[in-house]
Amino acid sequence: MSYRVLMQRTWKEERTYYDVEGVIYHYPRPYFDLLSGFERFVYYRPSSGAAKEERSAYVGYGTLGQPYADPTNAERRFVDVRQYSPIRPVPYADAGGVFFESGFTSRNAFQGRSIRPISEVDFIRILVAAGIYGNPFESLADTESVVAQPYSYLAASHDLPTQPLRRIDEIPPGTGYRPTGSAIDVQEAAALQERARKDHQDTLQAIQKLVHERGGVTYLNNNVDLLADVRGDKLLVEAKSIGTENVVVDRMRYGIGQLADYSVRYRKDIGDAQRVLAFGRMPSPANRWIGTILQESKIAFVALNRSTDRVVPLNERAHDLPFFSAP
Repeated sequence: MSYRVLMQRTWKEERTYYDVEGVIYHYPRPYFDLLSGFERFVYYRPSSGAAKEERSAYVGYGTLGQPYADPTNAERRFVDVRQYSPIRPVPYADAGGVFFESGFTSRNAFQGRSIRPISEVDFIRILVAAGIYGNPFESLADTESVVAQPYSYLAASHDLPTQPLRRIDEIPPGTGYRPTGSAIDVQEAAALQERARKDHQDTLQAIQKLVHERGGVTYLNNNVDLLADVRGDKLLVEAKSIGTENVVVDRMRYGIGQLADYSVRYRKDIGDAQRVLAFGRMPSPANRWIGTILQESKIAFVALNRSTDRVVPLNERAHDLPFFSAP
Protein backbone atom coordinates (compact mmCIF):
# COMPACT_ATOMS: atom_id res chain seq x y z
CA MET A 1 0.00 0.00 0.00
CA SER A 2 1.32 3.45 -0.96
CA TYR A 3 0.68 6.67 0.95
CA ARG A 4 0.68 10.24 -0.31
CA VAL A 5 0.26 13.81 0.89
CA LEU A 6 -1.95 15.89 -1.42
CA MET A 7 -1.80 19.65 -1.18
CA GLN A 8 -5.41 20.90 -1.06
CA ARG A 9 -6.00 24.62 -1.16
CA THR A 10 -9.15 26.29 0.09
CA TRP A 11 -11.74 26.42 -2.71
CA LYS A 12 -11.95 29.62 -4.74
CA GLU A 13 -13.94 30.63 -7.81
CA GLU A 14 -10.98 31.52 -10.03
CA ARG A 15 -8.56 28.62 -9.95
CA THR A 16 -6.08 26.71 -12.04
CA TYR A 17 -7.09 23.20 -10.99
CA TYR A 18 -10.59 21.77 -10.69
CA ASP A 19 -10.25 19.97 -7.38
CA VAL A 20 -13.27 19.34 -5.19
CA GLU A 21 -12.16 18.46 -1.69
CA GLY A 22 -13.11 14.91 -0.75
CA VAL A 23 -14.44 14.27 -4.28
CA ILE A 24 -11.78 14.62 -6.97
CA TYR A 25 -8.15 15.70 -7.34
CA HIS A 26 -6.70 17.48 -10.39
CA TYR A 27 -2.97 17.59 -11.00
CA PRO A 28 -0.32 18.29 -13.68
CA ARG A 29 2.12 16.08 -15.59
CA PRO A 30 5.11 16.42 -13.20
CA TYR A 31 3.14 14.32 -10.68
CA PHE A 32 1.80 11.65 -13.05
CA ASP A 33 4.30 9.05 -11.83
CA LEU A 34 3.39 9.63 -8.17
CA LEU A 35 -0.20 8.40 -8.52
CA SER A 36 -0.79 4.97 -10.05
CA GLY A 37 -4.09 4.22 -8.32
CA PHE A 38 -5.61 3.33 -4.94
CA GLU A 39 -3.12 5.25 -2.80
CA ARG A 40 -4.14 6.27 0.69
CA PHE A 41 -3.66 9.96 1.33
CA VAL A 42 -3.84 12.89 3.71
CA TYR A 43 -4.71 16.42 2.64
CA TYR A 44 -2.28 19.18 3.56
CA ARG A 45 -3.69 22.71 3.62
CA PRO A 46 -1.15 25.44 2.74
CA SER A 47 -1.53 28.63 4.73
CA SER A 48 -2.42 30.99 1.88
CA GLY A 49 -6.17 31.63 1.87
CA ALA A 50 -6.87 29.05 4.58
CA ALA A 51 -8.89 29.47 7.75
CA LYS A 52 -6.65 30.19 10.73
CA GLU A 53 -7.05 26.75 12.31
CA GLU A 54 -6.26 24.98 9.01
CA ARG A 55 -3.13 26.88 7.99
CA SER A 56 -0.20 24.53 7.30
CA ALA A 57 -2.20 21.62 8.69
CA TYR A 58 -3.44 18.19 7.67
CA VAL A 59 -7.22 18.34 7.28
CA GLY A 60 -8.53 15.04 5.91
CA TYR A 61 -7.68 11.54 4.72
CA GLY A 62 -8.97 8.90 2.37
CA THR A 63 -8.38 6.51 -0.52
CA LEU A 64 -7.94 7.40 -4.18
CA GLY A 65 -9.29 5.62 -7.25
CA GLN A 66 -7.44 5.24 -10.53
CA PRO A 67 -6.20 8.35 -12.37
CA TYR A 68 -7.66 9.24 -15.76
CA ALA A 69 -7.00 11.85 -18.42
CA ASP A 70 -8.39 15.36 -18.23
CA PRO A 71 -10.46 15.42 -21.45
CA THR A 72 -9.65 19.10 -22.04
CA ASN A 73 -5.92 19.13 -21.20
CA ALA A 74 -3.44 16.34 -21.97
CA GLU A 75 -1.01 17.83 -19.44
CA ARG A 76 -3.34 17.08 -16.52
CA ARG A 77 -5.15 14.20 -14.91
CA PHE A 78 -8.02 13.64 -12.52
CA VAL A 79 -8.27 11.02 -9.81
CA ASP A 80 -11.46 10.27 -7.88
CA VAL A 81 -11.51 10.22 -4.09
CA ARG A 82 -13.21 6.90 -3.34
CA GLN A 83 -13.18 7.24 0.45
CA TYR A 84 -12.87 10.41 2.48
CA SER A 85 -13.22 11.85 5.95
CA PRO A 86 -12.25 15.29 7.25
CA ILE A 87 -10.22 15.36 10.46
CA ARG A 88 -9.47 17.79 13.25
CA PRO A 89 -6.65 19.95 11.81
CA VAL A 90 -3.21 18.60 12.69
CA PRO A 91 -0.32 21.12 12.47
CA TYR A 92 2.64 20.20 10.26
CA ALA A 93 4.80 19.54 13.36
CA ASP A 94 4.15 18.12 16.82
CA ALA A 95 4.50 20.05 20.09
CA GLY A 96 8.24 19.36 20.09
CA GLY A 97 8.68 20.83 16.61
CA VAL A 98 9.22 17.47 14.93
CA PHE A 99 7.62 17.35 11.47
CA PHE A 100 4.95 14.71 10.97
CA GLU A 101 6.48 14.17 7.53
CA SER A 102 9.74 12.94 8.98
CA GLY A 103 11.71 13.50 5.80
CA PHE A 104 11.36 17.29 6.18
CA THR A 105 12.65 19.87 8.61
CA SER A 106 11.34 23.00 6.87
CA ARG A 107 7.98 23.97 5.40
CA ASN A 108 9.86 25.66 2.56
CA ALA A 109 10.71 22.18 1.32
CA PHE A 110 6.98 21.56 0.71
CA GLN A 111 7.00 24.16 -2.08
CA GLY A 112 6.78 22.61 -5.52
CA ARG A 113 5.71 19.30 -3.97
CA SER A 114 1.93 19.32 -4.21
CA ILE A 115 1.95 15.52 -4.21
CA ARG A 116 4.59 13.79 -2.13
CA PRO A 117 5.19 10.32 -0.68
CA ILE A 118 4.72 9.76 3.02
CA SER A 119 5.57 6.65 5.02
CA GLU A 120 2.86 4.52 6.59
CA VAL A 121 4.29 5.34 10.03
CA ASP A 122 4.08 9.10 9.41
CA PHE A 123 0.59 8.71 7.95
CA ILE A 124 -0.61 6.89 11.08
CA ARG A 125 1.05 9.48 13.35
CA ILE A 126 -1.01 12.21 11.69
CA LEU A 127 -4.26 10.30 12.17
CA VAL A 128 -3.45 9.48 15.80
CA ALA A 129 -2.76 13.18 16.40
CA ALA A 130 -6.26 13.82 15.02
CA GLY A 131 -7.72 11.32 17.49
CA ILE A 132 -8.25 8.49 15.00
CA TYR A 133 -7.25 4.98 16.08
CA GLY A 134 -7.75 1.44 14.81
CA ASN A 135 -8.56 0.87 11.14
CA PRO A 136 -9.34 4.37 9.86
CA PHE A 137 -10.85 3.11 6.59
CA GLU A 138 -13.15 0.37 7.83
CA SER A 139 -16.21 2.58 8.32
CA LEU A 140 -15.68 4.95 5.36
CA ALA A 141 -18.20 4.79 2.51
CA ASP A 142 -16.80 4.09 -0.95
CA THR A 143 -18.13 5.92 -4.03
CA GLU A 144 -17.49 2.88 -6.26
CA SER A 145 -19.67 0.74 -4.01
CA VAL A 146 -22.35 3.42 -3.93
CA VAL A 147 -22.82 3.60 -7.72
CA ALA A 148 -22.97 -0.20 -7.95
CA GLN A 149 -26.18 -0.14 -5.89
CA PRO A 150 -29.62 1.35 -6.62
CA TYR A 151 -29.71 5.05 -5.80
CA SER A 152 -31.25 5.74 -2.39
CA TYR A 153 -33.23 8.86 -3.23
CA LEU A 154 -34.99 11.26 -0.89
CA ALA A 155 -38.45 11.41 -2.43
CA ALA A 156 -40.15 10.58 0.88
CA SER A 157 -38.55 13.51 2.69
CA HIS A 158 -40.48 16.69 3.42
CA ASP A 159 -37.36 18.84 3.63
CA LEU A 160 -35.27 18.13 0.54
CA PRO A 161 -32.04 20.16 0.25
CA THR A 162 -31.92 22.17 -2.96
CA GLN A 163 -29.44 24.44 -4.72
CA PRO A 164 -29.97 27.26 -7.22
CA LEU A 165 -29.89 26.23 -10.86
CA ARG A 166 -27.51 28.44 -12.81
CA ARG A 167 -27.61 29.09 -16.53
CA ILE A 168 -24.61 27.85 -18.51
CA ASP A 169 -23.59 28.51 -22.11
CA GLU A 170 -20.85 25.85 -22.02
CA ILE A 171 -20.48 22.61 -20.09
CA PRO A 172 -17.96 23.49 -17.34
CA PRO A 173 -14.69 21.55 -17.07
CA GLY A 174 -14.28 19.11 -14.22
CA THR A 175 -17.33 18.71 -12.01
CA GLY A 176 -18.90 22.16 -12.31
CA TYR A 177 -19.14 22.18 -8.51
CA ARG A 178 -19.96 25.28 -6.46
CA PRO A 179 -19.72 25.27 -2.63
CA THR A 180 -23.04 25.42 -0.79
CA GLY A 181 -21.86 25.58 2.82
CA SER A 182 -22.91 21.98 3.42
CA ALA A 183 -20.71 18.89 3.48
CA ILE A 184 -20.73 16.71 0.37
CA ASP A 185 -22.21 13.29 1.10
CA VAL A 186 -21.01 10.13 -0.62
CA GLN A 187 -23.90 10.05 -3.11
CA GLU A 188 -23.24 13.61 -4.22
CA ALA A 189 -19.52 12.83 -4.45
CA ALA A 190 -20.18 9.80 -6.66
CA ALA A 191 -22.39 11.84 -8.98
CA LEU A 192 -19.88 14.69 -9.22
CA GLN A 193 -17.02 12.33 -10.05
CA GLU A 194 -18.73 11.19 -13.25
CA ARG A 195 -18.86 14.71 -14.60
CA ALA A 196 -15.10 15.00 -15.17
CA ARG A 197 -14.97 11.95 -17.46
CA LYS A 198 -14.70 12.41 -21.21
CA ASP A 199 -17.80 10.51 -22.28
CA HIS A 200 -19.92 12.36 -19.71
CA GLN A 201 -18.60 15.73 -20.89
CA ASP A 202 -19.01 14.79 -24.57
CA THR A 203 -22.59 13.61 -24.01
CA LEU A 204 -23.69 16.80 -22.27
CA GLN A 205 -21.92 18.94 -24.86
CA ALA A 206 -23.72 17.10 -27.67
CA ILE A 207 -27.10 17.57 -25.97
CA GLN A 208 -26.39 21.22 -25.22
CA LYS A 209 -25.48 21.80 -28.88
CA LEU A 210 -28.85 20.42 -29.99
CA VAL A 211 -30.65 22.56 -27.42
CA HIS A 212 -28.83 25.74 -28.48
CA GLU A 213 -29.50 25.03 -32.17
CA ARG A 214 -33.20 25.17 -31.34
CA GLY A 215 -32.98 28.39 -29.36
CA GLY A 216 -33.02 26.67 -25.99
CA VAL A 217 -31.10 27.37 -22.80
CA THR A 218 -29.40 25.09 -20.28
CA TYR A 219 -28.85 25.08 -16.53
CA LEU A 220 -27.10 22.95 -13.92
CA ASN A 221 -26.12 22.77 -10.26
CA ASN A 222 -24.24 20.30 -8.08
CA ASN A 223 -27.10 17.78 -8.39
CA VAL A 224 -28.66 18.31 -11.81
CA ASP A 225 -26.39 17.42 -14.74
CA LEU A 226 -28.44 19.48 -17.17
CA LEU A 227 -31.83 21.15 -17.25
CA ALA A 228 -32.76 22.12 -20.80
CA ASP A 229 -35.55 24.53 -21.73
CA VAL A 230 -36.47 24.31 -25.41
CA ARG A 231 -39.26 26.72 -26.31
CA GLY A 232 -40.95 26.10 -22.97
CA ASP A 233 -40.42 22.34 -22.89
CA LYS A 234 -38.24 21.41 -19.92
CA LEU A 235 -35.98 18.37 -19.92
CA LEU A 236 -34.21 16.98 -16.85
CA VAL A 237 -31.09 15.22 -18.15
CA GLU A 238 -28.98 12.77 -16.15
CA ALA A 239 -25.85 11.60 -17.98
CA LYS A 240 -24.03 8.36 -17.15
CA SER A 241 -20.38 7.66 -17.85
CA ILE A 242 -20.09 4.16 -19.32
CA GLY A 243 -16.53 2.90 -19.16
CA THR A 244 -17.33 -0.73 -20.01
CA GLU A 245 -20.45 -2.61 -21.05
CA ASN A 246 -20.66 -4.52 -17.76
CA VAL A 247 -21.65 -1.36 -15.82
CA VAL A 248 -24.64 -0.30 -17.93
CA VAL A 249 -27.28 -1.95 -15.73
CA ASP A 250 -25.85 -0.43 -12.54
CA ARG A 251 -25.66 2.98 -14.22
CA MET A 252 -29.24 2.66 -15.44
CA ARG A 253 -30.54 1.83 -11.96
CA TYR A 254 -28.56 4.63 -10.37
CA GLY A 255 -29.69 7.12 -13.02
CA ILE A 256 -33.36 6.21 -12.55
CA GLY A 257 -33.01 6.91 -8.84
CA GLN A 258 -31.31 10.25 -9.44
CA LEU A 259 -34.01 11.35 -11.88
CA ALA A 260 -36.71 10.35 -9.39
CA ASP A 261 -34.96 12.31 -6.64
CA TYR A 262 -34.28 15.47 -8.62
CA SER A 263 -37.71 15.59 -10.28
CA VAL A 264 -39.25 15.76 -6.79
CA ARG A 265 -36.55 17.87 -5.15
CA TYR A 266 -36.63 20.56 -7.86
CA ARG A 267 -40.29 20.44 -8.85
CA LYS A 268 -40.76 24.10 -7.94
CA ASP A 269 -38.07 25.01 -10.47
CA ILE A 270 -38.66 22.48 -13.24
CA GLY A 271 -42.33 21.52 -12.98
CA ASP A 272 -43.11 18.25 -14.74
CA ALA A 273 -39.94 18.20 -16.82
CA GLN A 274 -39.44 15.22 -19.12
CA ARG A 275 -36.82 12.96 -17.58
CA VAL A 276 -33.94 11.94 -19.86
CA LEU A 277 -31.26 9.33 -19.16
CA ALA A 278 -28.21 9.79 -21.40
CA PHE A 279 -25.46 7.17 -21.76
CA GLY A 280 -21.92 8.09 -22.74
CA ARG A 281 -21.82 5.23 -25.25
CA MET A 282 -24.26 3.12 -27.24
CA PRO A 283 -25.38 0.01 -25.33
CA SER A 284 -24.71 -3.34 -26.96
CA PRO A 285 -27.60 -5.13 -28.72
CA ALA A 286 -27.85 -7.42 -25.69
CA ASN A 287 -28.72 -4.41 -23.51
CA ARG A 288 -31.16 -2.63 -25.82
CA TRP A 289 -33.96 -3.79 -23.48
CA ILE A 290 -32.94 -0.86 -21.29
CA GLY A 291 -34.85 1.44 -23.64
CA THR A 292 -38.05 -0.54 -23.01
CA ILE A 293 -37.63 -0.42 -19.24
CA LEU A 294 -37.07 3.33 -19.37
CA GLN A 295 -40.04 3.81 -21.73
CA GLU A 296 -42.29 2.05 -19.21
CA SER A 297 -40.83 4.33 -16.51
CA LYS A 298 -41.67 7.41 -18.62
CA ILE A 299 -37.98 8.21 -19.11
CA ALA A 300 -36.48 9.12 -22.49
CA PHE A 301 -33.32 7.17 -23.32
CA VAL A 302 -30.51 8.60 -25.46
CA ALA A 303 -26.87 7.69 -25.95
CA LEU A 304 -23.77 9.20 -27.50
CA ASN A 305 -22.74 7.67 -30.81
CA ARG A 306 -18.99 7.98 -30.53
CA SER A 307 -18.42 7.64 -34.28
CA THR A 308 -20.50 10.76 -34.99
CA ASP A 309 -20.28 12.58 -31.62
CA ARG A 310 -24.05 12.99 -31.69
CA VAL A 311 -26.68 11.70 -29.29
CA VAL A 312 -29.32 9.40 -30.72
CA PRO A 313 -32.79 8.46 -29.43
CA LEU A 314 -33.18 4.90 -28.17
CA ASN A 315 -36.86 4.70 -27.21
CA GLU A 316 -40.16 6.29 -28.24
CA ARG A 317 -40.05 9.02 -25.62
CA ALA A 318 -36.61 10.03 -26.82
CA HIS A 319 -37.82 10.34 -30.43
CA ASP A 320 -40.38 12.89 -29.18
CA LEU A 321 -37.81 15.13 -27.44
CA PRO A 322 -37.81 18.69 -28.78
CA PHE A 323 -34.08 18.72 -29.45
CA PHE A 324 -34.55 15.95 -32.06
CA SER A 325 -37.08 18.04 -33.98
CA ALA A 326 -36.04 20.29 -36.87
CA PRO A 327 -34.27 23.47 -35.66
